[in-house]
Amino acid sequence: MEADRAQVSETLAGLAEVVVLTHERPDGDAVGSLLALSLCLQRQGKRVVPVVGGGIPARYASLPGAGLVASQLPASPHRVITVDCADLERCSPRIPDDRRPPLLNIDHHPTNTRFADLNLVDPASAATAEVIYDLVVHCSLPLDGDIATNLLAGIVTDTIGFRTENVTAALLRKTADLVEHGGRLQEIYERLLTQRTLAAARYWGAGLARLKGEGPIVWTRLTLADRQLAGYPENDDADLVNFLGTVDTASVALLFVEQPGGKVKVSWRSRAGVDVSRMAMRFGGGGHEPAAGATLEGDLDQVEAAVLQATRQALEALQTS
Repeated sequence: MEADRAQVSETLAGLAEVVVLTHERPDGDAVGSLLALSLCLQRQGKRVVPVVGGGIPARYASLPGAGLVASQLPASPHRVITVDCADLERCSPRIPDDRRPPLLNIDHHPTNTRFADLNLVDPASAATAEVIYDLVVHCSLPLDGDIATNLLAGIVTDTIGFRTENVTAALLRKTADLVEHGGRLQEIYERLLTQRTLAAARYWGAGLARLKGEGPIVWTRLTLADRQLAGYPENDDADLVNFLGTVDTASVALLFVEQPGGKVKVSWRSRAGVDVSRMAMRFGGGGHEPAAGATLEGDLDQVEAAVLQATRQALEALQTS
C-alpha cells in the first residue's frame, strides 16, 4: 500500500522493536538514511537493530551511530523497515522467505517495486535522506546533531555535492535546517566527497588507465586483480563512476566492476535528457534518470560487450526520436 506520512507515523508509534535494512554495497544515502532513522527511533525508546550485510563500509564508519550496525539479521523475527532499497532482492542481508515482508519501505527511486506493507516512496526527492527528513519534520520526530549529520551524508552524496538536477531551493532550505540542528556539513562534504584513501586513488588509477571513449559514451573497467593490487578493501568503485560522468564529451559514462562469483556490477551516469534507469532495467537493475546500476552474471568481456551494445542502441533511438 502506498502510504502517507500520517500512516507511517502511526505505524512507527506502535513499534517496540524493529530491524532497519538497506541495499547491498550501500552508498552514502543508504548508510546515512539507515543510521538517521535508527537513531531517530532509538531516541524514542525503541529497540532498533540496523543491519548491513557484511558490515558497514569503512568510509562510513565515522558516521554517528555506525557502531550500532550489525552484519547479520537477529534470530528473533523483528519487523523490518527498508531504506533506499528499490527492490527486495537487493536487500542485504536477504530477508528469509519464511519471514513476513517488510513493514515499511522508505525510498526515492522511481524504479521502486513497492514490496512492503507500507510504501513511502517519493521519486521527486533528491535522496532517501530527504524523504526521511520530511517524515521527521512532519511527524515531530527527534532531530539532533547526529541524526542531522547522517541525513546530510545522504543528501550530499546522492546529489554529488548539490550538483544534480533535482537539487531545489526547498532541498537547500532543508539542508540549512539540518545544519541549524547541528549537522556537520563541512565534515560530511570533506570526508565523503573530496577525501579518498591512497588505496582508492590507486584503484582509480587502474580504471583511468583503461578509459575509452566512443562518440557520446566513455567507459572503463575495474577487476578483482586491480582491487587486490591497490589494496582497496571494499567491493564498490570508490566513486570512480561519478568522476567519469564529468568527462565533457560524454552523454553516458559506464563503469564495469568485477565481483566475486562470476558477476559484474555495472554503473551508468548520464547528462540531462538521457534516462539511464531504463537501460539498467533492461538488465534487471534500476535507479534514477541520471544514475543507475545493475549486477549481471558473466565475465567482464561478455558483460561489457552486451551493455555497451544496448547503450549504443538506446542512444541511437533517442537521437532518431
